[in-house]
Amino acid sequence: MTEKHYLVANKRLKQGEYGSNPFWVLAEEIDESELKNVYFRQMHEWKGQKYWLIYKTKNDCHGIKIERRRDLAIPHVANKFIYELDCPDERLAYEALFRFVEEQLWFGDKIELYTCLDGEEDAARRTACNTVIHLDAGLYISGGASFPISKENQVADLARKFRWYDRQYAVIQR
Repeated sequence: MTEKHYLVANKRLKQGEYGSNPFWVLAEEIDESELKNVYFRQMHEWKGQKYWLIYKTKNDCHGIKIERRRDLAIPHVANKFIYELDCPDERLAYEALFRFVEEQLWFGDKIELYTCLDGEEDAARRTACNTVIHLDAGLYISGGASFPISKENQVADLARKFRWYDRQYAVIQR
């Protein structure tokens, strides 16, 4: 089964890709030797033209994708704007996620994260996996333990601490 991640907010958020750095090149404008030096490449055709989608480095490749889901209700969350989140279990993708969340939160706001297997959105959540992140207080609370978050680079520190678990609920608040 496919693992699904959801980001839930009390306001509309920007949808699309965030944190990755792709670029498009017409196939006729790039030669094979240049293509051998990139991290990832994929051919696409659009309006009769062939294009390469290219990521030069691994850092360019890992990001997140956010898409609004109006047809879904998750009983474990309080906010009403539900977004499906494509966020691989990679440190660089977590950095993109926490950078995005940090930019979206104003004082008093919270964003919820929920992960589960596809179709199990109504299944009881695992409270042992609950995670609370207080950005302004610099606290990361998970599994009953509390850890400080580095003030110098919160995003990188959160990306090192956070991992997805099945039926996990996490709340990030400012």
